[in-house]
Amino acid sequence: MAEEFEDEELNEETTDNSGEIIIPEEDTDTSTQDESGLHKVIFAQSMYREWYLDYASYVILDRAFPDVYDGLKPVQRRILHSMDELEDGRFNKVANIVGNTMKYHPHGDQSIGAALVQMGQKHLLIDTQGNWGNILTGDDAAAPRYIEARLTPFAKEVVFNHKTTEWQVSSSPSRCPSSFRCCSPRA
Repeated sequence: MAEEFEDEELNEETTDNSGEIIIPEEDTDTSTQDESGLHKVIFAQSMYREWYLDYASYVILDRAFPDVYDGLKPVQRRILHSMDELEDGRFNKVANIVGNTMKYHPHGDQSIGAALVQMGQKHLLIDTQGNWGNILTGDDAAAPRYIEARLTPFAKEVVFNHKTTEWQVSSSPSRCPSSFRCCSPRA
């Protein structure tokens, strides 16, 4: 039965003189309901067309590129906020920092750990202890349970100075007041 439906769909497509396939426009109504109104069917193809651009824009603007104001990606800002919460002057295991950051960052521990290692290798905002790898040789860092980190005095005085940092309702900094581009890909 499914094969018959696919064949019908292929028959609706036509080709122009150049040989390209032209897909006919669909109606703007992308859903159907039965008489009782209980079952609503939404066609997946139309959902992808409508939502893909929105999702792609969100990923590019809100997750992939560093903010112009402070040079930090959201995951990096959340890591620094989490480290500020855990700050007691001692080194903390990276696995604990990653676990605490997962309260704020919903995209998994691997992305948090990779971002933390990348910031730690620059030695500007994060003091490190253990094998953090090497950017120049491409050596990987040790597992998060073996390496430790804490905020540098510079990060505590400048980035997390509560007099200069804007705070959102979610109790995480909206932007860090550092005008240097410490964590951008080009730094």
